[in-house]
Amino acid sequence: MTEPEPAEDLAAELAELRGQVGALLGQLARSQGDLGALRAQLREQAEVNSGQVMMFRLEVKQLRAELAEAIEGRKLKPPPAPWWCVGEDEGRAMLAELAEWIDTFLRPHYTDYVARIPRCWAAHMAAVWDLSTLRAEWIRVYGDEDYRDLQGALAWLNRYLPDTVDRIAEALKQCDEIRCRLAPRYT
Repeated sequence: MTEPEPAEDLAAELAELRGQVGALLGQLARSQGDLGALRAQLREQAEVNSGQVMMFRLEVKQLRAELAEAIEGRKLKPPPAPWWCVGEDEGRAMLAELAEWIDTFLRPHYTDYVARIPRCWAAHMAAVWDLSTLRAEWIRVYGDEDYRDLQGALAWLNRYLPDTVDRIAEALKQCDEIRCRLAPRYT
């Protein structure tokens, strides 16, 4: 049998164990404090994220409404100059609108192009259709002040305008300032 350890050895061992327990309790207390701080940060983050999520949801809702409005606006716009289904009075009004656009916008800004189109263009339905379609595309590209379509503008300028003028000039090459090969339709 072994002899019991002297009380001094046991006291020293007990003191060492107390020190270790104290250190562990200190670590536990620090961990509890760290956990509390982490919980507070998580709560704070959740509140911030919740606010951000709410702002994001509100923004998505607003964008959805704007998109629906834009889609609805496009649905309500009539097709470009439906010449096939208009009566004489409505045809005159549409032709007057088109002529006004040509005189107030196209002629001052694109003089060289419009100079190639004979003044009797309104008597030729192919020219009326082409110019109406050109105007409708111009309205689509430039009509919305909040959204100007750069690619559409470049296509209108580089492709649609020159192609339309070329087509009309070729079709009406027999007409000049003095005589037109057709009688006017809506005059």
